Amino acid sequence: MKAHRWLLLSLPLLTLPFFPPIRSLMAQVVPQFGEPLPGLPDDLLAAFDFGKEKFAAVQTPATGLGPVFNGRSCVECHFNPVPGGSGEDRVIRFADRDVDGRFDPLLNLGGPHLQKFTVAHELPGCSLPAEVVPAEAEYAGLRQPPPLFGLGLIQGIPESAILANADPTDANDDGIAGRPNIDSGVIGRFGWKAAGTTIVNFVGLAMLTELGITNYLFPNEMLPQGKPIPPGCDLVADVEDRDASRISLLMFFTTYLAPPPRGPITDAVVRGEALFAQIGCALCHTPSMKTGPNAIEALNQKDVPLFSDLLTHYMGGELDDHIIEGSASGGRWRTTPLWGLRARTFFLHDGRSSNLIDSIKHHGGESYQIRNRFFQLPANQKADVIAFLQSL
Repeated sequence: MKAHRWLLLSLPLLTLPFFPPIRSLMAQVVPQFGEPLPGLPDDLLAAFDFGKEKFAAVQTPATGLGPVFNGRSCVECHFNPVPGGSGEDRVIRFADRDVDGRFDPLLNLGGPHLQKFTVAHELPGCSLPAEVVPAEAEYAGLRQPPPLFGLGLIQGIPESAILANADPTDANDDGIAGRPNIDSGVIGRFGWKAAGTTIVNFVGLAMLTELGITNYLFPNEMLPQGKPIPPGCDLVADVEDRDASRISLLMFFTTYLAPPPRGPITDAVVRGEALFAQIGCALCHTPSMKTGPNAIEALNQKDVPLFSDLLTHYMGGELDDHIIEGSASGGRWRTTPLWGLRARTFFLHDGRSSNLIDSIKHHGGESYQIRNRFFQLPANQKADVIAFLQSL
């Protein structure tokens, strides 16, 4: 873990002399969807652009794809409204309980991630069927790809700022009991359950589980359905990203990807934002946090209007998929950052909802009373809250 944290701190500081400057520093007040953070120097802008190319690059068995996978490129799942956004496809996670009732990710059967494609149709000598949810799995849950905008800013928020909002025992008796998802002493902040502790870890795991590309963080191939890889199905020896060029470039792109721009601020939006706070939504969807000191000026003590506390909250049995990640149980989910909400097609972790009213209806657990307050508002005030959400 210490090595991971060192890489996290050191990689963004590289001067990257092997990247030629490809554009001059421009004044960007409000970046648009898919643009880099404003104020980056030329070398980091070049790194961002090279990373964006790698994000869209289509992988093949000759470049390490598979032998089982969910997509051939990062952008295949993260494209809405631009590369780095959310997506419409869902992936499946499955698990079971052992004889003592303990959570079992079924690693021996290919869990907890299901990969729905294989390289068999691209390699004539490979005989490998697609994975399925095994009969032994008691639980299975869908996950939609989260948007990646502003991850570098989220990473820059000090752990102390996240912990300041935690109240795991609901000591103040407001019904909200936010908890950090902590892995080996490091607070998670990425992914649907905040299980990802750093961007580089988040990227490395996605390379393995979604593309099937091994890297220095995750050097071993996934075994299809937990069985040995058949002959002729794996063309590239591990570690496939041997020089760490792909994981580094993808990390540069996701670290320096700007947050989504805000939509028009109308009178209804202003009223709706006030109501959003008044009924208690902002108790979890914290409007803004701030990054700490950073050698990169674009990340140095910047406001982060993400509308999330980055903590996990129990959201009720309806949203409980029984899949545990780190210290987050099946019914606990990270408060979803709401910035960029207006560009999303589906909502909630599994994309079960396609409109905001329905999404709010599914809020239970700690958000139960707040949900009820929303539905008790008169129609015009509910419309103002929705107008506010659609401006994010």
